[in-house]
Amino acid sequence: MAKNFLKIIFFVSLWAISSIAKTNENESYPIINSNAILSSDYLSSTYHRVESVDIDEGFYHFIVESDIGSFNIHSLALLKKRVNEIKTISRAITTYEQSDDDFSGELRSQLRISSDSAVDLLTSPLNTASNLAGQLAGNLNATLTGEDAFIYQSNKLASYEPKDPTTATHKRNIAFQLGLDLYTNNLKVQSFLNTVANARSSGKVSAGIGLSNDIINIDETELKIRYLIKNKTLAELNYHNSELLSKMGISSKLIERFIQHPVLSPSNKTIITAYLSKLENVSRLNHFIELAVTTNNEVHASIYERLSKKLWVYHNNYEKLTTFYNYQGRPAFITDTRKIVFIDTADLVIWSAANQAHYDKFAIHALKSGYKDWEIVSFGELSPLANKELNELAFTHKVTLSE
Repeated sequence: MAKNFLKIIFFVSLWAISSIAKTNENESYPIINSNAILSSDYLSSTYHRVESVDIDEGFYHFIVESDIGSFNIHSLALLKKRVNEIKTISRAITTYEQSDDDFSGELRSQLRISSDSAVDLLTSPLNTASNLAGQLAGNLNATLTGEDAFIYQSNKLASYEPKDPTTATHKRNIAFQLGLDLYTNNLKVQSFLNTVANARSSGKVSAGIGLSNDIINIDETELKIRYLIKNKTLAELNYHNSELLSKMGISSKLIERFIQHPVLSPSNKTIITAYLSKLENVSRLNHFIELAVTTNNEVHASIYERLSKKLWVYHNNYEKLTTFYNYQGRPAFITDTRKIVFIDTADLVIWSAANQAHYDKFAIHALKSGYKDWEIVSFGELSPLANKELNELAFTHKVTLSE
């Protein structure tokens, strides 16, 4: 470690000169080859295909065409979620076709609705599935191009739950049965779930047929979360999460901000709460919640959900965490060996001027604060140049925690 300290001291003494020299080494994002970043299952299937991919501010951007419409998707994590949703819904409709062709036709028609009509379905579910075609007749040619409409129209969304308790129970059971996120921001999924739930409530037996939920390859915590969401109403879920956060020492005002946050979905909140509650003896978890409530889009919401899981993976498999750390708006944590670990949430880390500035500051802060070591945990990949430059800043370990 002494060698690394000497490198940092040399770097500090030549700050002005090195910052000028390093400018020439900055790189731009490469042209993205979709085959290089996606497995064949995510690239295309019977039900979807990725039409294009580029990258902006560290996150991949995908255009996807599918059986249930077009999607404009930001981040690799959300692409994987959307593709799984597309496949699940398409397979379910195909299954329904075998027993009730009319009902499957209603479902396919329903998936062509506009975002406004989808919000109407969420806030005012249909009394019976047979009413669907008439109520949506004017919208059959519309398509939903992405998830943003749901996020930025969240003020229109009074509740994720159908008003009728029986229908709401059916919706939770259907989502669990098919392995779908009950509180997804994908309007197509919400419309599908509401339609099938209303059909079940109206006595349509064929609407009870669907794909089974694969719960074999998920861990105990994930399974408990799925059952929580299945078995609790939204009010009960909010109460459960509030109680757990309170036991962690989170203030009531911050809990309220978190629970009432319009962009973090109930699933985001439940997953975050569940994994943070497993971090025993880790202090300052309030800083995690403070960062989470700055979320203003689905990409950021996904990041904090995934981060809560990655903290647990690190704590359980690498080193014990002692403190969560908010360093100038960026998540970090300290381990019991006095290591400070900074987190990069990008899909691809390149050595840009912005990243250079961030990591220069991280290294100087770590040195001045007397940490024994400093490390990067990345959500995505590091470019060869970024890897080289981080080594020169004495980031001696770079861990990529997989999903």
